[in-house]
Amino acid sequence: MDIFKEWATQYDTTVAGHDEQYKEVFAGYEEMLSEVVDHLEGKVMEFGVGTGNLSMKILERHELVAVEPSPEMRAVAAEKLEIDIIDGDFLNYPTTEQVDTIVSSYAFHHLTDEEKRTAIQGYVEQLNSPRFVLLDTMFASQKAKRDILDWASVNGYDDLIEDLNREFYPYTQTIQAMLEANGYTVSMTQKNKFVWLVVATKQSGGTQS
Repeated sequence: MDIFKEWATQYDTTVAGHDEQYKEVFAGYEEMLSEVVDHLEGKVMEFGVGTGNLSMKILERHELVAVEPSPEMRAVAAEKLEIDIIDGDFLNYPTTEQVDTIVSSYAFHHLTDEEKRTAIQGYVEQLNSPRFVLLDTMFASQKAKRDILDWASVNGYDDLIEDLNREFYPYTQTIQAMLEANGYTVSMTQKNKFVWLVVATKQSGGTQS
């Protein structure tokens, strides 16, 4: 939670490209958020609302259930949104409201792989969501991750390196396997040096064995 306190005050400046270390992470940020919304259907539940940038775009076209664990982030988002933001996270959400799409941007990496697996299973079994849209930093391979770390080191991006080593950024094949194990058909597209867009859909609820 400490990192959320720090990010709450600087996140919007960073995504706007004013932090050189994170410029490549957020390259094409507004366009990527708009593309995410294009893949949403029906009633949407967003996990990790953050400062509310994706939420604002969602609300232009969809009913939204917003979930965010950080009080500091919720305070920033509340100034932009005219909806209540639920105090919860990917694994603990005080609602079993049925939704058509689960979405998250730049947040799923806070979970370990085991927590990611548990979260996805919960979205199927508890929320019965037939669609899951994810925008986040991922790596296509171990080599791709090493190349990024080498690039950051050469450029002296120490804060970015610390972030990449602290968080649980997944490999693309790991996310795909988790989703397919829960009955989703998965489409994955790399959007910039760091970020992938994942669109997962299924025809019916329930976990496949």
